[in-house]
Amino acid sequence: MAAVDVVVLGAGAAGLMAAIRSAESGAGTVLLEKNRKPGVKILASGGGRCNLTTTREGSELLGAFPKPQRRWLTPSLRAFPPRRLRAWFEERGVALQEEAMEKVFPVAGCASVVLEALVTALAASGAELRCRAPVREVARGDGGFVVTTPDGEVRARRVVLAVGGKSYPKTGTVGDGYGIARALGHTISSLRPGLAGLVVDDPHLRALAGLTIEDAAVHWMVGDRRITTWRRPVLFTHTGLSGPGPMNFASVVEESGGGKLAIDLMPDASFEEVESGLLDRLRAAPRRGVVASLPTTLPERLRQALVHRAGVGADVIGATLTREHRRRLGHLLKGLEVDAKRSTGWDHAEVTCGGVVRDEVDPKTMASRSCRGLFLCGEILDVDGPIGGYNFQAAFATGWVAGGAAAR
Repeated sequence: MAAVDVVVLGAGAAGLMAAIRSAESGAGTVLLEKNRKPGVKILASGGGRCNLTTTREGSELLGAFPKPQRRWLTPSLRAFPPRRLRAWFEERGVALQEEAMEKVFPVAGCASVVLEALVTALAASGAELRCRAPVREVARGDGGFVVTTPDGEVRARRVVLAVGGKSYPKTGTVGDGYGIARALGHTISSLRPGLAGLVVDDPHLRALAGLTIEDAAVHWMVGDRRITTWRRPVLFTHTGLSGPGPMNFASVVEESGGGKLAIDLMPDASFEEVESGLLDRLRAAPRRGVVASLPTTLPERLRQALVHRAGVGADVIGATLTREHRRRLGHLLKGLEVDAKRSTGWDHAEVTCGGVVRDEVDPKTMASRSCRGLFLCGEILDVDGPIGGYNFQAAFATGWVAGGAAAR
């Protein structure tokens, strides 16, 4: 069998874009996908709506990623930034809308329109899609590579590895690409589930399951220092915490073997303003219970939990609340401390943290520095961003760059 120019492994966001770009650049391209259809994770993303990118651009976009990743990501995010990605989809009939927290979704409210645009573009590009084609081995061969599948071998001059990571394995991403990368000379950094809920053992917090705080500042604490902050919603669950704020800390919780978060429930007010407002409400209604004197913008069950955490008795009223207890309540409103034991794990993770070491991949072309003719893109790389479309943006951008470079 004659060798094709490029074979792309994995038909997720990165792989689809890489195959489209490769074929549109004139290379004979084959896209292999082990699932029975492409883009399974795309369909599952964003609650089935697909938050495909962010409104942020330039330094604001790069600043959302972990600091060690920013310089490496700069070439691909400049080559294919969010505005260009949005234009790409809109030119193919996908109307988009901006939503809270800098998110961008299809107006149709369903991820299927995003996948349909990609699959249609793939067909128009001339690339061949083969589903139910899991890759068993990628080996160097004469003048390129031999890719082994259950249906036989595919020979290619160049290979784009875009098989994803380990997150959300029910979509088929079980980490099988790391073995391929290792066999071709690459190093895999420590792998951790990212963008997952957090497990908290405190039964009083678990009792708050179902409550959502739409505006909170979540801090990662080291001692008494606030190291990282995300101002995002917080959801209390039967296992602990979820929502964008806590989920952004899943990786660091895993890496640290647990850790402490502090949730600022009133992020627009200083401690002094919170304490003064509480004192005013207590004085205005001295016979009222303390729970009713806390800010009514917070759910009653949460206010009850704060009063319990402060050590205030159920029968205490405003007139009998001590200064010490009032200050404790103020500190809890500005920094409810939570001990996170671990994340909820790979089954619930939206992204993989860790992967193929970035220094082994040319950021301008996604070409392997360890294996000539190999290109890597998407979640298999040691690249991860926060909730908000950043990981799809990185996948599409690195896929765009990899596909174009592989076709040359």
